[in-house]
Amino acid sequence: MKRERWMWTVAAGVALSGCSDSTSSVPLVIPSFVVVGDTGGNSQLYRVQDGVETRLSTTTGNDFDPMSAASRIVFATDRDGNAEVYIEDTSATVSRRVTNSSAADAQPALSPDGSTIIFVSNRSGAPRLWSVPAPALDATAFAAPTALVTGSATEIPEGAPAWSPDGTTLAFSSARSGTSQIFTMPTAGGSAVELTTEAGGAFNPVWSGDGHTIYYLSGAGAVHLRRIKSSGGSATDFESDSLDLDAVSCNTTVCIAAENPAGERGSILAFPAKGGKGQVAIARTHHERQAAILVP
Repeated sequence: MKRERWMWTVAAGVALSGCSDSTSSVPLVIPSFVVVGDTGGNSQLYRVQDGVETRLSTTTGNDFDPMSAASRIVFATDRDGNAEVYIEDTSATVSRRVTNSSAADAQPALSPDGSTIIFVSNRSGAPRLWSVPAPALDATAFAAPTALVTGSATEIPEGAPAWSPDGTTLAFSSARSGTSQIFTMPTAGGSAVELTTEAGGAFNPVWSGDGHTIYYLSGAGAVHLRRIKSSGGSATDFESDSLDLDAVSCNTTVCIAAENPAGERGSILAFPAKGGKGQVAIARTHHERQAAILVP
């Protein structure tokens, strides 16, 4: 069974509804990105550049939850028998295992300076946020992760960490208020602030390239993208055609996401980061999903 970024979603089973591809009058400049795609029944990583897909995964098992920063890709994989965190260069020339635990370690997020990985693990019971130094690709030892203090009881599920572009703030999901909502807190430590109050829950936060906005998935009705200022305020829908998408990956100009992530139909869409209709980045041939823009 594939282990994907929704593996620790608090409100499971939310119905999805479709959205149609639409085309803006101004073509977007689409950066290179990585996606998860199915190959031979397994989830594998693919690099997409200028519309051409190149398979990065070279081992058996399932690779998932990719993210990129500092010329690196971090991802989770069960190639070692259970979910562990890995780091590699953006061409996957060298791949290095980061965690070594009998627990499930997933949803890694690399800091913008490439020094630290925050990930989600159930090694202490409930899925919680953990921190570990990002190893050099030629390192051989495993650093010991430490539990991240987020201000909630250790039995409260938390997940989906995301670094702000300047590395000072962490967004994440937490069920401390009863349903999963988006919170932010200083990466150096401090009190967490609840940003969202979605009746159906809020999941998978992602920062805009300028750090002023946080995009997230709302479980109110059909799963759809919403956005809110990182400083707080009222949330709004991302776009009218942003129903039935998985979590976006954004830079300063573009956000990329997969249509119908639980199914086979649809495309990988690119949206203007400031708002606008989606354009097809690639047509899906391997059930592509979980797009992550590559950061040089």
